[in-house]
Amino acid sequence: MDHLQLDHYLRQLDPIEQIQSITRANVNDFDGNELKPENGGSVFRMQEDYFFDQGSIFISKHHRFAPMPLHNHTFIELNYMYSGECEQEINGTSVHIKQGQVCMLDKDVLHRIYPLGEDDILINIIMKRDSLMSGLLSRLNRTGIVSSFLSNALSEDQSHDRFVLFHSENQHHLHNLIRNMMCEYFDTDELSMDMVGYYIPLIFTELMRVYRTDKNFELQLTNGKASIIDILRYIEQNYRDCTLTGLADAFGFNANYLGNMLKERTGQTFLSLVQTQRMLQAVHLLKHSRKSIDEIAYEIGYETPGFFYRKFKAYYGQTPRSYRKSMEV
Repeated sequence: MDHLQLDHYLRQLDPIEQIQSITRANVNDFDGNELKPENGGSVFRMQEDYFFDQGSIFISKHHRFAPMPLHNHTFIELNYMYSGECEQEINGTSVHIKQGQVCMLDKDVLHRIYPLGEDDILINIIMKRDSLMSGLLSRLNRTGIVSSFLSNALSEDQSHDRFVLFHSENQHHLHNLIRNMMCEYFDTDELSMDMVGYYIPLIFTELMRVYRTDKNFELQLTNGKASIIDILRYIEQNYRDCTLTGLADAFGFNANYLGNMLKERTGQTFLSLVQTQRMLQAVHLLKHSRKSIDEIAYEIGYETPGFFYRKFKAYYGQTPRSYRKSMEV
């Protein structure tokens, strides 16, 4: 399947759409039990048992012409607007998704999708939390706290009711990656699911690029504008001697307000963010330099090597020396 064939496949009416175009009422994909009311209420819980018999990733075209009722689920979902546009209600907020944009929904997000028109093609990419996602998390966490902020949405240690709208409409490389992945998935052979698994980390890396510069996350400041990513990048670059007061002055915030905002937006305190960046840099130097451990301790901002040893062991569960030896095996 090439991109032209993919486009034809996605635009033709499937059997459920043929029904929904007449009834304008939602028709379930399977036996109807994939959507079960939670605690007898009006909110449905999507059952993941129906979707992952072929592997950790399931891709489908969202059926047009009828509303999708309010629901949540236990898996991660990417909504990719292949064509047209759509309106969704996510956590009680109206969200408009344009062609080329991606919306990432964490587990437990309450959302509904309003009816799509004939030219509105929405792709659902859902992913199970398994060894594939664990590998993705470790890859995203290597480059610093900006990357960690994005990967936290996938982490089991965070609260899970968030969504992120990526303004990726002009990211043509991302679109090609997603379309190539769909070609593999919808025209399958014995190696297709392996290929799909290889595309996922590339797609998330491209989304991370979008997230770093996305002005949708701008915060209004007294002296201009800055995004949460700008603030985290400042910490990345100045972690050796960064203070909360200095950070607040740099961006025109009250220090207490900024500390509370960082905690709310990232799940970490300012000091935790600084320590995380120091630990990430320490690991990088242990892996990729011949500097002594004492030299590394001073370079990343610790005045005494002993304090660095204790912090590193508390963070990674082993000493810096043990970690370096494990990398040499």
